Amino acid sequence: MRSLPPIYAITDRASSGIDDHVEIARRLFRVGIRLLQVREKDWTDGRLLSAVESVAEVGRRYRATVLVNDRTDLARIAGVGVHLGEEDLPPAESRRILGDGAWIGVSTHDVAAASKAFAEGIADYVAFGPVFASPTKPGRSERGLEALSEVARGKTRPLVAIGGITAANADRVFEAGADSVAVIRGLFGQSSLEDNARALLDVARRRRPLGRIYLVGFSGAGKTAIGRRVASRLRLPFVDLDAEIERTSGRTIRAIFEDSGEQEFRRLETTFLEGTESLPSAIISPGAGCFAREQNRRIIGRLGSAMFLQVPWKTIVARLTGKTDRPLFRGADQARSLYEEREPFYRMAPIHVTLAEESIEEAADRVLAALSDRMEPGV
Repeated sequence: MRSLPPIYAITDRASSGIDDHVEIARRLFRVGIRLLQVREKDWTDGRLLSAVESVAEVGRRYRATVLVNDRTDLARIAGVGVHLGEEDLPPAESRRILGDGAWIGVSTHDVAAASKAFAEGIADYVAFGPVFASPTKPGRSERGLEALSEVARGKTRPLVAIGGITAANADRVFEAGADSVAVIRGLFGQSSLEDNARALLDVARRRRPLGRIYLVGFSGAGKTAIGRRVASRLRLPFVDLDAEIERTSGRTIRAIFEDSGEQEFRRLETTFLEGTESLPSAIISPGAGCFAREQNRRIIGRLGSAMFLQVPWKTIVARLTGKTDRPLFRGADQARSLYEEREPFYRMAPIHVTLAEESIEEAADRVLAALSDRMEPGV
């Protein structure tokens, strides 16, 4: 059975106030959306086809799945999936046209119709709703969570809930048995498109056990600032290993280096690293030299997953210039040599995120998207 990302975005020009499906899609993909349907009732075929093809092109850069509402013909031309309503082509006909590899979803509005769609076994997912009252589903009363739960008990493939879903009620929808939630107005509410998408994505992410994530990289890569934001959004503990060593020892890292030598600091570092095993899930920022030691890489590999925050050298040196709290930073040339020495070890991390001049929130988006992409099967 194919899997779906938990948040399913649907573009809507009227709700968003944005008259460009490609712009909506690009902004959503950048934040972390990986499943998107282009919904358009008013455009000509040529204009809609051009938009769907452009959205699909952007989606490929993010390894996102794109579908178009209603139009099997345009889906075939654009090489995307299709979502079918009750008055569209039957799923069997769409499958014959699109082939086995294309995503096909169907809308259902009562328990019997959903059960029938699951029994037919043609569509890749079955959507059910409206779960709550929704202005995008005029004329249809809300079905409620109890009906959704009844549908979920008989599902044989992913169940998508739709209708009136927001970040405030999405948890209840998942608890009722939905595998994914389709959102339109939930993306285009009082906050910005990006903030609404972040809120929905984070609700879904918090439902999945993450384990321990170790952010590795050179000084100035943003491990602490980004790590704090990621942990806050996931509601997980954040551990800055250097800060914990300083707090417990009562000395700065520089003082430990000067008074006891680097070997003593590395011993403490390894001890504190092993101590993170007490946290079932956490975002952890080791010091810049931690991952360069084989013993520490083995510990991190046993306890969780390492993510390399890959930042251009010019950005790092700009951030480090004038800093006095890094004991091994004695100037740009010396730091560059140390950076080049350590970078091959950072690259051993199983997850890489490339960053440059993003805001902390945007960098957190990239980190969270990389984690989600790793945890969720490709669609």
